[in-house]
Amino acid sequence: MEIETKKYLPENQWKAFDDIVEGRILGASTHIKMIGEMIKAIANEFQEDQIKECVKHVCDYFIETRGKSSYAIITACNIMMKPVLAADESVKEVAIKSVEDYIENSKKDTDKILEYTKRLCNGFKTVIIFDYSSTVEKAICNIEGPLKVYVPESRAIDGGKPFVNALVKAGHQVHVILDAAMLSVLDECDAAFIGAETFYPDGTAFNTIGSDILAELCYMHHVPYYVLTPLLKVDVRSVLGIYKQTLVHDLKDKITENWTNIQIENVDFEGIELVGVNPKYITGYVCENGIIPTYSLYQEAIKYNERINGGM
Repeated sequence: MEIETKKYLPENQWKAFDDIVEGRILGASTHIKMIGEMIKAIANEFQEDQIKECVKHVCDYFIETRGKSSYAIITACNIMMKPVLAADESVKEVAIKSVEDYIENSKKDTDKILEYTKRLCNGFKTVIIFDYSSTVEKAICNIEGPLKVYVPESRAIDGGKPFVNALVKAGHQVHVILDAAMLSVLDECDAAFIGAETFYPDGTAFNTIGSDILAELCYMHHVPYYVLTPLLKVDVRSVLGIYKQTLVHDLKDKITENWTNIQIENVDFEGIELVGVNPKYITGYVCENGIIPTYSLYQEAIKYNERINGGM
């Protein structure tokens, strides 16, 4: 399927495609921008009569694959693809403008999230962030510090490592710890922050395994737990009884990389990669509409869906 999809992309986009598929670059927001660049490359490199087919094939591929983890991929691909498929002429210009309009609006939403997070963290000295999110990275780097930032290494996808360079450059005091050590530092923390692959209108946030553990620990230790995400990531299908599939990942290669003289042939290394964090453990969502308590999120989510998709 991956090889077939590459035929619809210019060769200069193959590495970016592989970086998403093979998990070398993380973060739904980052992936969406990369898909946007693929659409622009298709528009610039291919013939006018090829653009619609290529854009649709590439977007449909990521909707079917990456969209299983993050509903934002589905919404963003549809937003960028819809004007292209509807264009009667000047398809190249329409495709490029569609991507640029999306990126501009996305930046405005992100800037609001950064400002609200900065205000929220006024007076904070120590925070803990879990699992890579480009939104969380930008928000924490935007805070004047230095903050002490605990970064548990989310081993399932090495989700702590991508934070480090940006946080150090921002002047923060960075402490990378094992994810199993989160409890040992939690009482020092003023708040915890995660991103989200997807969330439901009821406030359930989906993120990498371990996000649920941190949420319950924060709840028990009275540490505020916030989800930083644009409303783009809401999956309103849950209101209709359509829920996310459970994603299972084989961690054999990651776990056994340095194992020697151990019998693994009959050992099962499969486990859940993405988990739902119960709304009762979440203090609030920081989105483009403000800092929203979980109990108020439903209204915001439904209004957003009606504006973007015209209802369910």
